[in-house]
Amino acid sequence: MRRRTLLTLGLALPALALAAPQRYEMRSFVNVNGTVRPAFAWCDAPGRVLAVTRPAKGVQTTPQPVTLYRWLKRPLPESDASRLTAPYLLGPSEGAAGSVYTRLSLPDGSGAASNFFIRTSNVENVIDPAYRMTRVNEFRTPEGSFSCRYQPQAVFMGATAKRTVIVWDNGRTATYATRNFDGTPGVYVTGGKVSYDELGPEYIFNGADGYSYLVSYHDSSAFVQTRRAGKTLQTEPFLAYSYSLPVKEQP
Repeated sequence: MRRRTLLTLGLALPALALAAPQRYEMRSFVNVNGTVRPAFAWCDAPGRVLAVTRPAKGVQTTPQPVTLYRWLKRPLPESDASRLTAPYLLGPSEGAAGSVYTRLSLPDGSGAASNFFIRTSNVENVIDPAYRMTRVNEFRTPEGSFSCRYQPQAVFMGATAKRTVIVWDNGRTATYATRNFDGTPGVYVTGGKVSYDELGPEYIFNGADGYSYLVSYHDSSAFVQTRRAGKTLQTEPFLAYSYSLPVKEQP
């Protein structure tokens, strides 16, 4: 009986190893006039998209120079203020009640005592295998406090000048959804397929009435393309985007 028990345990251990949760790596980017830079975080907020570049040395105890970008989702008529660009210092970070607060301050030091920050989750993040992306909760800037929309388990999320695009992929099929900034109904399409080239993934979704949607992204470019009957109707670059890839474990 003892030998049989040991044999059963010996067979079970490899199965448990195979069933270990998959960990993920999240990457975020901001695109300004065609130049894509790594982002520390970005926010799909009501009425606007906000993004902060990643510091060259990472977030440390010493604040690091970054750039804050803001795009209005519905720009004012005859206004050139739909995009705002401003220099800031980012850091340090501190945790409190399930969140991480990373300070934003003005580069001349005058805002060191101000209450501007980026709040991310220290619970819903890629350190926990249950999550594919780290949740960005809030941006607080001189313009106000802005809560950020979050899509659990998305493999990709990005914002163009017209809409937010989300892609989910469960390993068998992919799903595509949009949230249009002008208030019109978005699109929801299941049954997507993915292919890969030397740069990264490319998803294709076949919708109703002959429409199809292609989402392509990697570290230096990302766009969504709408097609119908084989003809490209429009191509929208992403202003800010994040994607999540499985971490390749060392053998």
